[in-house]
Amino acid sequence: MDPKIYEERARHKSLPLDFQYQDAVEYKSNWDYIKDKLSNYHFDKWRDESEGEWWHKLGKFSISDELRNLIPQFEEESKKIGWFDVTSTYHPGFPGGKSPMLEQEHYDRELSGISGEYTQVVPEPAMVNIPAIQNLGTYWKLKRLRTRVHVQFPGQMFALHIDKLWHRNLHDPAKIIRIVVNLQDYEPGQLMIYGNSILTQWREGDVHCFDTLNVPHATANLSSKPRAIMVITGVRTEETDLILKNSNKDTLHQLG
Repeated sequence: MDPKIYEERARHKSLPLDFQYQDAVEYKSNWDYIKDKLSNYHFDKWRDESEGEWWHKLGKFSISDELRNLIPQFEEESKKIGWFDVTSTYHPGFPGGKSPMLEQEHYDRELSGISGEYTQVVPEPAMVNIPAIQNLGTYWKLKRLRTRVHVQFPGQMFALHIDKLWHRNLHDPAKIIRIVVNLQDYEPGQLMIYGNSILTQWREGDVHCFDTLNVPHATANLSSKPRAIMVITGVRTEETDLILKNSNKDTLHQLG
């Protein structure tokens, strides 16, 4: 996978240091603002898309028994915090520790019928001393690394949205990337959406990345079992790009 594909689609190669979504004041919806101002996605709902355009398979990891046995613990930890807690409490990188578009984000959640607590997040402190999970993050040689485990229980969804991660590397936001590791096998009824492409039938350890600054994405769990994924976010380095360039759907990644 060539990360330059994502770089070339980033509308803003650099942003002023005081960029804090100043021109979003007139927008009631976070979705409308990002769609109009920042995303370079085409928003043509009839266009056929597939893997290799707005998201890319990167191969897989062999999930250890240690990590596999931690999944029930992650499920319990995730019940302690939901997306409202993540967005409404302290958020490093934003002025005052909160998203400057919190009101618009909540407006969109209400429109989508998910104003309550839906996607659950395992707090980073609960994972920090677990090498089996941290190694999946540090493997990619990212700067400003952030790792989370998202547990989505049956009946939960995370509505279509576009990530706002510009503040994580204002000088060159095109180097920001998100990588997803599936911690469990797919169950019928679980899905991820990237633009017009729907991802299902993943295997434990499968890993992919997506054009996080541009592509609309969503998840849902219509099965009868919880679904756990790890989301790795950071700023690409030369080492990261080398790993990505040598990764495809058949790559078997080896942890040290």
